[in-house]
Amino acid sequence: MKLEHRNHSRSTLSEPRPSGSGPRLLPPVARLLSPLLLAAAAFAQPPLKVVATSPAGSPALTMRQAVSDEEKHLDTKLSQVGGKDKVYILGLARGLYLAGYGAVFTQELDLIETPHLNPFHQQITPQEAAAVRQRKLENLAVLRKSLRDLWADAAAGLSPMPDTEQVVLAVRLLYQPWEDRSGLPSQIVLKGSRKASPASISVEEQ
Repeated sequence: MKLEHRNHSRSTLSEPRPSGSGPRLLPPVARLLSPLLLAAAAFAQPPLKVVATSPAGSPALTMRQAVSDEEKHLDTKLSQVGGKDKVYILGLARGLYLAGYGAVFTQELDLIETPHLNPFHQQITPQEAAAVRQRKLENLAVLRKSLRDLWADAAAGLSPMPDTEQVVLAVRLLYQPWEDRSGLPSQIVLKGSRKASPASISVEEQ
């Protein structure tokens, strides 16, 4: 009788469940094999291939490195510009290369480290304002001469760039609200093709 009961149980497990009687349960052996089969299928997939968009030595990578190097060079050289007062760097140089056009570098600075109003210095006297203006005019003359050399250095350092593309160096000069800005530009832009002579490039002041 026990043997007949076991056979009856085995046949019951293999019979399909009637429709509408709930979810169908997999036989124990199938439930055991399913994770193994899924894992085997996953391992059978071909490995993903990683494609390098800018392999080492590619023009894009080389150009990015050249622009980065010139940013650091501009920061170092501009910080040394000036006579008794050095120009005051307000922001690090930023460079951008546009394929088909050229490289553009921007920098923000103050012609000197201008005094600011604060609780201990609440007013700028006319004598102080005049002295600040004079010091800035002196540094402006030095900056104008230095910018052509800086442009030439940047153009020479961008050797991966085609000779016919442009090199633009834009320096923005910031001022305090109380300053007399007559004769003092807010921006100086130098522009020319990479192989141009520094004497022949365009210089625009605004």
